[in-house]
Amino acid sequence: MIIKTDSPLSRIILGAAVLACLCLIWFFGKWSFANAVSVRADLPEIAELMIALAPSDPQTHFAAAVLRERTFDPSDAEISLAEYDASTALTPNNYLSWLALGKALERAGDANAAELAFKRSLELAPNYADVQWAYGNWLIRSGRSTEGFAMIRLAVGGKPELLPAATSMVMQLLDGDSEQVRTILGNTPDVNAALTGYFIGQKRLDEAVSAWERMGSAAVDIKYRALSDSLVAQLAAGYRFRLAGKTMSSIAADANTFPGVGRITNGDFESQIKLRDAKLFEWQIGAGTDPQIGLSEGQPHGGRYCLLLIFNTMQAAEMRPITQTVAVEPSSLYAVEGFYRSELKGSVALEIADASTGKSLGRSIPFGPQAEWSKFRVEFQAPGSIDGVIIRLVRDGCISSVCPISGKLWIDDISMSAR
Repeated sequence: MIIKTDSPLSRIILGAAVLACLCLIWFFGKWSFANAVSVRADLPEIAELMIALAPSDPQTHFAAAVLRERTFDPSDAEISLAEYDASTALTPNNYLSWLALGKALERAGDANAAELAFKRSLELAPNYADVQWAYGNWLIRSGRSTEGFAMIRLAVGGKPELLPAATSMVMQLLDGDSEQVRTILGNTPDVNAALTGYFIGQKRLDEAVSAWERMGSAAVDIKYRALSDSLVAQLAAGYRFRLAGKTMSSIAADANTFPGVGRITNGDFESQIKLRDAKLFEWQIGAGTDPQIGLSEGQPHGGRYCLLLIFNTMQAAEMRPITQTVAVEPSSLYAVEGFYRSELKGSVALEIADASTGKSLGRSIPFGPQAEWSKFRVEFQAPGSIDGVIIRLVRDGCISSVCPISGKLWIDDISMSAR
């Protein structure tokens, strides 16, 4: 269709249409620009400029409110509250605006208005955990704990990642009564996991283990793996090795890595030796290259394999650590026995040490040259204050740092027994 513009009226109409289009482009362009900039603004002055460009855009007011709030200036707090109010007025059905307004009103000390804002946010988003969490916290701070705890329970039910914070809060409010926490939040595996984490953080390891055990069969779930690793690590760091082993036994992936109190893991070397990522009670191989370590099928004492170590170094300190932690009964008497054969020039021994101090509790005869399998035995008494010892291979007979050793050493069928 051809529009004729030869008459004055046509030109006026066309000009008006063009002007209207330009006005619309200017209006929407200005609004879009203000909205986009306000989202990324990092200074209150920029947000205020965007309000001037788009005064009817709730986002510009919201951004200004947030930025003013962050200054912690009392005068800015009043401006921030006014901007939250303006943003809410422009978006009366946005639960986020009402939620932010409620928090701002609480900070301003207007409890009645804050509750109305929280309630309106909850009406708009009744199943949103963040709203339930904020309102529940407000109720608790207002002295209405029963209502607040009920709201907190709803929040953690919808958003389990809130459980650690909820657990910590309730424990503080109820003087550390974990049974009350279970009553309020639920006696569920997730709640007991949160209690376990709380007690780990407080270094209350017996209570952490108790909470862990109350998780029951759910403890094997992969989502609790990081928590179980943390618990075992803290128990080991606190020299609570029997409890650490008991905890590991409840985890399917780790159940076979704890042989029991007073027992050695993989002492017959029929399972692989891990050079990295070994569990707490498995053989631990330190960094280094000497000795070379592996399993050998060449004339084992029993079974299919034995441990083979190949030495070639001049320095005693260059021997890489080869150790295993064993849980024991404090003050009890034990004996470690095993077999070795050797082509060494230089000597090595097996030593039992206190797991907390490293102090030697007993040492075997030196593993000097021995063509046939020969038995060794180390008797010792476990420390009275902790329940763990370390079995380790050490250099023997070195009187200086220069202590050459070379050759091969085979070890097999190491076991521990009570005396």
